[in-house]
Parts: sequence; C-alpha cells; structure tokens
Amino acid sequence: MINQACLEDQVEVLIEPAKDVTNVIVSEKEDGNRQLKFTPKVPGAYSIKVKISGKKLPTCPFYVQVKERELVVVGEVDLKFFPEDEPELLDGIAVNSEGRIVVTDNADHCVYEFDRDGNCLRKRGSEGAKPGEFGVASGVSYVNDKEILIADQGNHRIQHINIQTGTVVKRFGKHGSGKGEFKNPLDVCLDDEGHIVVTEWGNHRIQVLSQEGETILIFGDSGQEKLHEPRSCFPYKNMFLVTDCGNDCIKVFNQSGTFLYKFGKQGNQDGQFGWPCGLLLDSSNNLLVCDRNNNRVQQFSLDGRFTGKTITYLPRPTGIATAPDGRILVTCETAYKVSIVYILK
Repeated sequence: MINQACLEDQVEVLIEPAKDVTNVIVSEKEDGNRQLKFTPKVPGAYSIKVKISGKKLPTCPFYVQVKERELVVVGEVDLKFFPEDEPELLDGIAVNSEGRIVVTDNADHCVYEFDRDGNCLRKRGSEGAKPGEFGVASGVSYVNDKEILIADQGNHRIQHINIQTGTVVKRFGKHGSGKGEFKNPLDVCLDDEGHIVVTEWGNHRIQVLSQEGETILIFGDSGQEKLHEPRSCFPYKNMFLVTDCGNDCIKVFNQSGTFLYKFGKQGNQDGQFGWPCGLLLDSSNNLLVCDRNNNRVQQFSLDGRFTGKTITYLPRPTGIATAPDGRILVTCETAYKVSIVYILK
C-alpha cells in the first residue's frame, strides 16, 4: 500500500479470532508499504482483513495457517558431580538470579548446587530426620540467592536452608492432616506475595503458609473437583495451576482456592498426559508441563489449549525452571543431566 499521509490514520487491520492474538504491530517499511506482525496464542487459521476509510480491500481476507510450536532441545547441562557422588534420582530444580542451579536427588536424600555450566559447588544433606537431613528431598525453590526451601517428603516437613553455609534457617511441619501439618509434601514454591505454597501428595491438597509457617489457605481436598495425588503447583497472579497426577490433568483454582477449570486427560495424544509433574509459565505466558510418562514437555495457553510440545525424547522429565538468560531447564529422572529446552517461535 503506497504511503499517503491522508490515509495514514484511516487504515484498519482486523485479525480473527481476535481473542487468540497478541502483540499486533502495524509498521511502515522503507518502500512505503505497511507490515503487519502479531503473536498467535494457539495453532490454527487466522484471517486478516484490511480496511481503508472503512472500505475493505477486495483481496481480503488473507489467511495465515499457524502450526503448533516445536519445543526443541538445543543442549544439555552436563552436571559435574563430585567424584565420590553417584546421583540416583534427580527431581526438583530451581535457578537463582545469578544463574546458579539447585537440584534435588530424592534417592540420595540431598541437594546439589551448580554454577550455570554445571560445575558442582556444594552438596547439602544426607538421610535422616535431624535438621539439615532429609527423608527424600523432593521439590526445591530459591527464597533468595543464598537460601532455599526444600520439600522434605519422608519427614513431612519443609526445610529452609542457607545452601552456601548449610545452616538450617528454619523448619516447620509434621506428619498429619491439620493446619501446618503435611503428608508427603512433594513440591514447594513462593507466590508473588512471598507466601509458601506446598503441594501435598498424601493429603491430596495445596497448603499456603506465611513465611513463619502459619497456614493461610488449604484447598483441593474437598468439593466436586478434588485433587488426587497432586505433584506441583504454580501460582500466577490470582490463580493456582496444579498438576493432578492421579487424574492426569491440570486443575486451576482462584486465589481463594475455588476450582475454576481443568484440562487434559490420560493418554499420549496432544493435550493428554501420562503423570504430569513440574510446570511453569515462560516469559510469553505459555504454560509448560513435564509430561513424565510420555517423555516430553507440552505447552498450553493459560486457558488450557494445546499449543506445542518437545520433538526430542526426554527420559521421564520431572522438574522445570527458567534461568535468567532465558534458558528453560528440565530435569529427567533417568539422566544425570539437565536438558535445555528452547521454544521455537
């Protein structure tokens, strides 16, 4: 379209379905033509109409077919453990603002910290019930660049540890089903307000606590859509997204713990799950889910529509985290390394 000042404010671009489009930018090229860019949320056909002074161009609509996204494994962080260590079952993973990586080995009852290249900096923990010991170390999350929270599954508690010094800052919880009690906590993280969010496998629920360990909210263990063996919970704004392993689906609750919606079912087709585990939101608000028994990571829109998956075999992925440089890191149970997953957009 030839650039004419009189037409500049009279050009209208309409993309359908509008609800599935973000980041629409119409810019002027050097030759005077207009260029349209937009980000589709889900695969499918998109129609584009252009109007000038309210009149549709005779060649419209144009159609663009968007394919599903391919999540490509572009590399691996080969974790270099200490010579005397033999890792057995890698599970939780978290990354701090400096790019350091913590990974739990729940069979060896410990947590390792690595630099961004996979060099082991330190190892903390051993089997036991004393402070700093673990009865299966599962999910892990950074509180700050030096301190971490660990779901101590077998001891039914959460431990807050300075990973650099090994000092136990605090610990809370005991076996039970009451407030402040846990049964096999598998994952732990912080929400936007700094509350501690614990995923309880044995109590089939999510428990939200203050930094001091006081219970604020419990949900998922009652109502029509009860959780069954939840594995991970990801807080996002006013929602909690939960991997419900026992039902092979993702369930979404509001900030008060009220069930909103769910998606997925057992199977190995697109949008189906075989034991969903870790999950996170990437920088574009794509929901990434470790589909453990299907050996892949799947991608969804926030409303639960399938949008892509890994095209490389991942041996039983369980944990997933984002690094400051944009890398998406995935732990695999049967591989002593972390795969770097890159989203091909």
